Amino acid sequence: MLAAAAIALLLCATWLGSCKKSAPPVRTAAEPPEAAEQGLTILFGGDIMLDWGIKNAYRTHGAEYLLGGIKKELDRYDFRVANLECPIAYDGDPDPEKKYLFLGDPADLPLLAYAGVNAVFLANNHSTDYGETALSDTIIHLRLNGIAVTGAGEDIETARRPVILRKHGISVALLGYSSIGAPSVHATVNRGGVAPAFLLHIKNDIQRIRAKVDYIVVGLHWGREYSGYPERQQIALAHAIIESGADAIVGHHPHIYQGIEIHDGRPIIYSLGNFIFGSINEDIRDNILVGITFERDGLHSLRIVPITRNNASRNAFQYRLLDSDAASAVFRHLLDLSHPLGDDFPESAFQEGPFLHYSFDP
Repeated sequence: MLAAAAIALLLCATWLGSCKKSAPPVRTAAEPPEAAEQGLTILFGGDIMLDWGIKNAYRTHGAEYLLGGIKKELDRYDFRVANLECPIAYDGDPDPEKKYLFLGDPADLPLLAYAGVNAVFLANNHSTDYGETALSDTIIHLRLNGIAVTGAGEDIETARRPVILRKHGISVALLGYSSIGAPSVHATVNRGGVAPAFLLHIKNDIQRIRAKVDYIVVGLHWGREYSGYPERQQIALAHAIIESGADAIVGHHPHIYQGIEIHDGRPIIYSLGNFIFGSINEDIRDNILVGITFERDGLHSLRIVPITRNNASRNAFQYRLLDSDAASAVFRHLLDLSHPLGDDFPESAFQEGPFLHYSFDP
């Protein structure tokens, strides 16, 4: 049974036509008018968590103070996508089995609006921290704020539906899955939750959408926290997903960045690290954002953007781009992490100012 606040939200969303039980098979974040011949750009960020320190920092200083240092970079892309690792709701039923629980306040969603976030992956181990009702409220609050979701829903069918981003005559589908968390967080035919990272599901979802869009990006919540390298089963899963027709994989959960692999000409970004995250854990280091340019005739390039870690004791969650020297250290480390995954990315990536670039063969 939904709480009274959730029922009111559902009625409001239904009146607005934003959220119905009979939702279409594909959720579209934006479909602006077709533009001149050019690529579509998406900036991918890692974990967003609007609880703990980030909540206090935002309410004390405001969005411009926190994100003003990276705002110009955020605005250069057509779309911005990240992993939202907390429910957004006023209340819920906290999971008694979990040590760490996250709960974002709907009043803080303007921070994501300032960042220009268009879509989020919800397939992770914290989306159900406060139960099904809070997850349902999360999806409603996000949609009412113009943010599309994939990777979670009221049942397994809706959890596996993609978001479609369209611009410049190019379409990119986003699919999200999680291999982290107990089976109880997984959506089923009669229970809300997140989409599990089952290879058969992922293959079927890719096959179902493949002919309808130009590109498919799979978001995966996976790996070991604070580990610099993906595990063997992750690499095998990533290769199988690429070979099944995905055009890129973006990973999150370790809270630090990991290496980048180019497999069959398509990128696997094993972990982006954190984006806007409320923790001040000292194990967290500087993080990366990755911009991908999709063109009509194929993938064009990657743009790796290093940003400061969110250490409240130093910058009160005031994010900024690293300068060229600090960025160089991140890039050297990223390339070192990438070498064991293959030489394609490390040998072809190049630095330009505070950014690292990789161009795909035409």
